[in-house]
Amino acid sequence: MNRMTTVDEAVKLVLENVSPLPSEKVSVADSLGRVLCEDVRSGRDVPSFANSAMDGFAVRWSDLAGASSDAPASLAVRGEVAAGGVSRKRVLPGTAIRIMTGAPVPAGADTIVRVEHTEPRGDRVAVFRTDGEGSHIRPAGEDIGKGQLILERGKLLRAADIGLMASIGKARVTVRRRPVVAIIATGDELIGVDDKPTRGKVVNSNGYTLSSAVREIGAVPKSFGIVRDNRNRLAGAFRRALRCDALITSGGVSVGDYDYVKDALGDAGMRMLFWKVAQRPGHPMAFGRVGPRPVFGLPGNPVSSLVSFILYVRPALLKMMGHERLFMPVVRARLADDIRTARGLKEFVRCRIEEENGRLVASSTGTQSSGVLRSLSLAQGLIVAREDQTVLRKGSHAPTILLDHGQRWLQEEMGF
Repeated sequence: MNRMTTVDEAVKLVLENVSPLPSEKVSVADSLGRVLCEDVRSGRDVPSFANSAMDGFAVRWSDLAGASSDAPASLAVRGEVAAGGVSRKRVLPGTAIRIMTGAPVPAGADTIVRVEHTEPRGDRVAVFRTDGEGSHIRPAGEDIGKGQLILERGKLLRAADIGLMASIGKARVTVRRRPVVAIIATGDELIGVDDKPTRGKVVNSNGYTLSSAVREIGAVPKSFGIVRDNRNRLAGAFRRALRCDALITSGGVSVGDYDYVKDALGDAGMRMLFWKVAQRPGHPMAFGRVGPRPVFGLPGNPVSSLVSFILYVRPALLKMMGHERLFMPVVRARLADDIRTARGLKEFVRCRIEEENGRLVASSTGTQSSGVLRSLSLAQGLIVAREDQTVLRKGSHAPTILLDHGQRWLQEEMGF
């Protein structure tokens, strides 16, 4: 493990060492954002009955021949049916039944005349115009036919899919289980968010950042709090945390005298697969497994920690949840300024992204210090510099990872 692992090698190793979790049955109301583990077929027609698409009158087409404003058809009104009701009367020759949108079409009717094309005249209705034979009737099964395959295994469930399953009466559905992810922050210097900072102490922002990043993609974070720089305490905390599906630690994976995390993970049974990645930020990072459980030892600096999460932990958790699309989108953006980078390391430069004349332009958010989390809060992307580059020239184009999936430009284009 003396040679640094490249970013590409690290991503490959991570994804080779995680697998989709087993499936579970959940309420359809709780399945949003989950990956479907079964084909869903409908056991019924939707709608289950022919119904009216308009407020108007249910009629027989043969009674309306030649109806016009000059010579309207006159029909006897036999009754009325609203949505949720059922007409006990048939539409007989020369008659009509008042009908509301969504109501079942009465027996005998084959056409709906919209109300604005009619005029009430006592117990009769005058019809001045029609939209054609069979108009404004939604047939049974117009949306879904009985036995039809409506959702395929592997689909990421969205709001419309939830409604679709509800419409066929599917109350429970089989989906990929969401991983419970243990999060441990390490270091004697850390304090809680409610504690008053004193000289030498810093708030455990990584715990909040990583928990939010886990929750953002649909996994379940479980915080184990702060563990001090003591090898035995760390190993004990890691063993308890490994009851979860995955473990993320932050801090203590470098080579300092008090960096015990790597050794403590070994004490807890982790088989190390790599340590140190040829990247910036995020160089001191460890990855391994305890049984089937992936363990990510992320750096303590807040930017390094979150960038490493984006590159490695995020796709791993998405794979565990059964997703097929594991990575954030990458575009080529024109650089607004020269950007100097380190040779031998793949560098991820925090950047703003603007749209100019239909093209994306990237500019650094400022200092690229791994301790300046605000630089990542300001960023819409990460410019990627290869290991053999030391300067990215103004006006050139570079691959750029989109952190907000391009939503910002979509909103501007739509005028929101």
